[in-house]
Amino acid sequence: MNIAERSCIGEQQKYAQCEASEECGLVAQAKSGCSRAFGQLYERHRVMVYRTILGVVRLREDAEDAVQRCFQRAFTNLPGFRGDSKFSTWVTRIAINEALMLLRQRRANTPLSYTSYEDAENPVVQNLADETPNPEQMLTAKELRAVLIQAVSDLRKNLQIVILLREFEGLTNEETARRLGLSVTVVKTRIFHAKRCLRRCLEQKLKPQRFLTRAQG
Repeated sequence: MNIAERSCIGEQQKYAQCEASEECGLVAQAKSGCSRAFGQLYERHRVMVYRTILGVVRLREDAEDAVQRCFQRAFTNLPGFRGDSKFSTWVTRIAINEALMLLRQRRANTPLSYTSYEDAENPVVQNLADETPNPEQMLTAKELRAVLIQAVSDLRKNLQIVILLREFEGLTNEETARRLGLSVTVVKTRIFHAKRCLRRCLEQKLKPQRFLTRAQG
């Protein structure tokens, strides 16, 4: 690494530290009741939260509504935020919970026989479906996505958040690590374990006997 590269990295680290210090100040002010400070936190993270939720729910209107609920919940629960993680990590967890809650509500109100082109093109569905015995011939894309989302909902929280950021939102391992304040190695390990759990769940859900029973019924 030459001098220019070291200098550039040093400047980036200083900028990141400055950003983190400024954000800690905003969080402290917001916790003391300053709505203006919380408004600045909202503006800083609104786009990030929107992209996170959109990556899961896939519909812009639903994502926009969920963003508002996410920040309302964050504002309500801010006094309980202890600062053990970055504010962005904390609000990302709230966003994912809102997205999963919305999907569960949508699934309860929507017949699973409905299939959309957008769901069929979902790379997460395709990636995990490739590990199962021709599920695309057994389920509609909508049904497969519903099974996958339920499986994600059942994951441990530390696995759930990385799989949603990495595979649904499309972040790289490095971006996911920065978002969550983890090392890239930890992210890769959690992705590996999350995918293994999801594949096991899909294999159980997509057993041929289940579909034979359905067909006979």
